[in-house]
Amino acid sequence: MRKRIFVIILSCTAIISIYFCLDINNTFAGMGLSTQEINWDIASIVIGNLVVIGLYLITFSLLDQRIIEKDGNQREVALLLLNKTYDQCKEFVTLFERPEILKSAVEKCDFSKNIHEDSQMMYYLEFPFEFHKQITEFACAGIISQKEFSDYIDVREAFKNHISMRIMFFDKNDLANQTKKDFLARFNRVKNSLNWGGA
Repeated sequence: MRKRIFVIILSCTAIISIYFCLDINNTFAGMGLSTQEINWDIASIVIGNLVVIGLYLITFSLLDQRIIEKDGNQREVALLLLNKTYDQCKEFVTLFERPEILKSAVEKCDFSKNIHEDSQMMYYLEFPFEFHKQITEFACAGIISQKEFSDYIDVREAFKNHISMRIMFFDKNDLANQTKKDFLARFNRVKNSLNWGGA
């Protein structure tokens, strides 16, 4: 784009320069054309329009470059938030492997309530997802791809499934081990495919 704008501006400048050189050297008179017959109003309008077009193209190029830089910065932020969320999920899963942490979590949860009614359970399930709203906004704006957002949802679901199973069935390790295995498989796949190079 920048190269094309440069060529247009250079061409306009060359045309104007040639025109003035021909006029100064009285080339038109030498060719039998009377400079009195040249419509200088039209010439000034053409030159004015070329200047306006040149300024427009320069401004457009600068704005376009700033938009590209802004989108690049937004993508870097989005990927950092995704990466941080994934790391927090894994840390939380590892933390719940410690018997004393799991025991404390079980004691704080109210099993007589539905999961969504128990604020403590919801806290454990939502803890790593403090940037969920921003990540969703980045996905809606196209800053992160549909696949990256789908991967994020997969990890989120696997994390919530594991933590809820780990707490509700704290005395059944086989079930928790299976959900942990599922979470780690999704986590590793998503972390390895996180595209830091572009959309």
